Amino acid sequence: MTEQDRCLRCGACCQGLIVEAYWHDVLREPRLLEPRTNPDGLTAEDIAGGEKCVILGFPCPFLGQDNLCGIYPTRPNACVGFEPGSRQCREARRQAPS
Repeated sequence: MTEQDRCLRCGACCQGLIVEAYWHDVLREPRLLEPRTNPDGLTAEDIAGGEKCVILGFPCPFLGQDNLCGIYPTRPNACVGFEPGSRQCREARRQAPS
């Protein structure tokens, strides 16, 4: 199994990181504005200027029981940039509940 395959099934980053989702993320994944993920009730207009964002707490509301991302193809850029096997990844794995 490759490092990326292990990472895609780990879920440690989704269990312990706070993700900021911005306008371009919401354009790609409108479910980021649903009430369960956006308790502040922000609208697309609220975040269009870049001064506000939707905060995805932890565990991420899109993390499935199987530790797979429910929005993987349209996940926020912060998640896209989280490199499998990176220092940040290893730290998330170390801190994840077992």
